[in-house]
Amino acid sequence: MLANVKPLPGYVKRITTADVGRGEVNGAFQIWPTARPVITVEPGERVAIALRIKALAPDAGSLKLAPGAPDTWKLRREANGDYWLDIPIDPASESSSRVVPLVVEQSDGRSREIRVRLMVNVPAENLIVTPKELDFGEVALASVKGTLRRVGVRKIVGSLRIKALNSTLPFLKLEQATMVEGSNYLIRITIDPTRPLKAGAYNGVVVIETDERRVEVPVKLKLVDR
Repeated sequence: MLANVKPLPGYVKRITTADVGRGEVNGAFQIWPTARPVITVEPGERVAIALRIKALAPDAGSLKLAPGAPDTWKLRREANGDYWLDIPIDPASESSSRVVPLVVEQSDGRSREIRVRLMVNVPAENLIVTPKELDFGEVALASVKGTLRRVGVRKIVGSLRIKALNSTLPFLKLEQATMVEGSNYLIRITIDPTRPLKAGAYNGVVVIETDERRVEVPVKLKLVDR
């Protein structure tokens, strides 16, 4: 058996409530990938999604947008009878939700509604760095080689690239490891024993330069001569 399987539209992967295999049944219609899309966007990002609406029976009725629906939402019908509901998501700085009814008009003149609920999540902090500060505590000069701390850097939505790593403490060694390409990274921070080291208390910052912004993580440690 041969089949032509088209790749899923990119926006479907961003809808956390999507049921790619079955969609969602609402009355006499199947709405794919869901009638209740939940999507996360970056602050100020513009996205467009589309929902396919398919009648489950010949007498299911015809659809139209109810009065009061957003002007930007468009309902179009294909030659095979399927509908597509085009939903542009405008740039926003905070999360929101909206319920929009579709009117089902039946051949006997009666009408009813089915509803589409859109939830848009806009994270207040999209770039997450943990921990927000590092404390090595007391470290003996004789055992600095085994000292290790880690900083995680990840982006909730959208792509992320780390451009450079450096520190105001020259004896700190920074190494980047990729957890998930384009979104999640781990920074390994060690003390370089080949650098000149003296006992004392030190305060500085680890600087992580990303393609979105510069992140500074405060660091403190105390090197002791024992």
